[in-house]
Amino acid sequence: MLCPLCNSDPKRAFEIKGFTVLDCSACGHRFADIKADEQHVAEQYDDSYFNGGGAGYSDYSAEAEMLRSRGKMYADKIASFTKPGKMLDVGAAAGYILKGFHDKGWSGTGVEPNASMAAFGRDTLGLDLRQGSLEAFDPDETFDMVSMIQVAAHFYDPASAFTKAHKLLKPNGVLLIETWDRESLSARIFGKNWHEYSPPSVLNWFSKDGLTSYLDTVGFDRVAGGRPSKKISGGHVRSLLKYRLGDNFLLKLIPEQINFPYPSEDLFWALYRKR
Repeated sequence: MLCPLCNSDPKRAFEIKGFTVLDCSACGHRFADIKADEQHVAEQYDDSYFNGGGAGYSDYSAEAEMLRSRGKMYADKIASFTKPGKMLDVGAAAGYILKGFHDKGWSGTGVEPNASMAAFGRDTLGLDLRQGSLEAFDPDETFDMVSMIQVAAHFYDPASAFTKAHKLLKPNGVLLIETWDRESLSARIFGKNWHEYSPPSVLNWFSKDGLTSYLDTVGFDRVAGGRPSKKISGGHVRSLLKYRLGDNFLLKLIPEQINFPYPSEDLFWALYRKR
C-alpha cells in the first residue's frame, strides 16, 4: 500500500492488534495498511460504533452537552479569524458540535456516514445532516468553513478529503481541524501501545508540522492553532481502556456518570485558510 497522501513507498513501523502500521518514506505520514473504501466506512461507523464501546462510544448521547459545548468553544477560538457564516461539519454524527456552532451564529450542514445519527440530527435537533463520507460528498454549494473535529484520522482517502474541502470552501474560507498528535509526549512514551493506535477505525495519525506541511501543498495556510481542552464521559473512558487493556475489574471502579478530562496534550487543533 502506498502513502495515502503522497503515493510514495512506505516502511513498516509496527504491528498493533493484528494490523500493520506504516510510515511514508517520503513525507513521513503514518497510516494503517488497510485499503479502505466506502464499504469500510459503512462497516466501521455503524450503530455499534456509537453505542457498542470498543474504539468508539459506549453511549454517544451521554456526551451531548459536552459536544455542544465544544462547538461553542471552537466558535469562540476562531472568532478573531473569521466571522460566522455557512459551514460544513464533517463527521457530524448526531450534530451536537454543529449545534454548538449554531448557538454562536453559524449556519450550515453536516455530513455523517451513519444513517441513524444523521436522521437523529435532522428529526430531533432540526439540523441539515446528510448521510455520506466527505470523500463521496458532492454538494452544489460552497462554504465559509469546513470543520473536521476528530475525523481526519478516520478518512479512508485523506488526500481526496482535504482536496474536497479546499474545493468546497469559498475564497479565503477556513478549514478547522482537531485531531490526535502522534508526536505528543504520551505517544512517544507509550509507542505502539499509545491509546490512539486503534485500527481499523483509525487509519491515519498526524503531527502538527506534518499536517501543516501537507495542507500547504493542497493550498492552505495555517493561521492559528493550539491544544484544546476536552472531557469525555466515564463510560467512554471505561470503554476505551477495556478496548486497549482487556477486561479488568479495576475498570468497574470508574463511575460512568462522571466526566473526566481528556489528556489535551494528545490533541491539537489548527485553523487553515484557503489560498
